[in-house]
Amino acid sequence: MDYKNTLGVGCILWFVLLLSTNLAAQPFSYIYIQGDKENPFYVKLHGQMLPRYGKNYCIISELTPGPVEIEILFQQHSFPPEKFTLQVPENGSLGFLLAKQGAQFELYDLQQKKYLKPGKEEESKNGH
Repeated sequence: MDYKNTLGVGCILWFVLLLSTNLAAQPFSYIYIQGDKENPFYVKLHGQMLPRYGKNYCIISELTPGPVEIEILFQQHSFPPEKFTLQVPENGSLGFLLAKQGAQFELYDLQQKKYLKPGKEEESKNGH
């Protein structure tokens, strides 16, 4: 390997190390929501639509700890929107399945193994 290649590889490794150190220092959390394939959905956070990368899942990243209100909207207004207040943990993650329960949709908490009804605040999570 010649000097130019070694220098290039060294610069790339230094950049990756700097980036990973910077990311590790950020106290962000994220929320993952998985829906079914029959009911595509969108998520609105702080009154703004989030970009949609898939029809049946959403990842909400760079969240700070504390309560956050999200709104789930359905493609072509096939169902009324549902609002949820979630308690974001510090440096952690939440995972939910969006499930139709009767006439409404609820979020099934994958960690606590319980349903969260729209409009109700999620209980605080300790240790997640």
